[in-house]
Amino acid sequence: MLEDLYRLLRSGHVQAQGVVDTMSQPVIVLDHRFYVTTANNAFIKTFQVKRDDLLGESLFDLGDGQWDIPELRELIAGVIPKSVAVIGFEVKHDFPGIGQLTFLVDARRLVHPDDSSTNLGDVRGCHRA
Repeated sequence: MLEDLYRLLRSGHVQAQGVVDTMSQPVIVLDHRFYVTTANNAFIKTFQVKRDDLLGESLFDLGDGQWDIPELRELIAGVIPKSVAVIGFEVKHDFPGIGQLTFLVDARRLVHPDDSSTNLGDVRGCHRA
């Protein structure tokens, strides 16, 4: 019984990751503490990171702190607790090894449909502007 439940959960996760990976714009999903729960292939390619280096890490600690961008931190900190959505927030940043990027951020709080908890934040639509 427990093995069946595990297989069902694993299958759902694989399917959800597959959907996220089909998106052409970079997508990263954060939990309520701003730790990465998933990222799509476009994010990994654009920002030249490995999936294993992202998962379970704080967004702001990624790449030796290169994502600790004050404007981005303030934006995300305001979105998740206040249940607001931000569309097209422009961020300019010099990423070591990649160079200067200008990208747009869409951010919104995700609500789990089963219990209306709000434990995930979604930062999507990061792309070179």
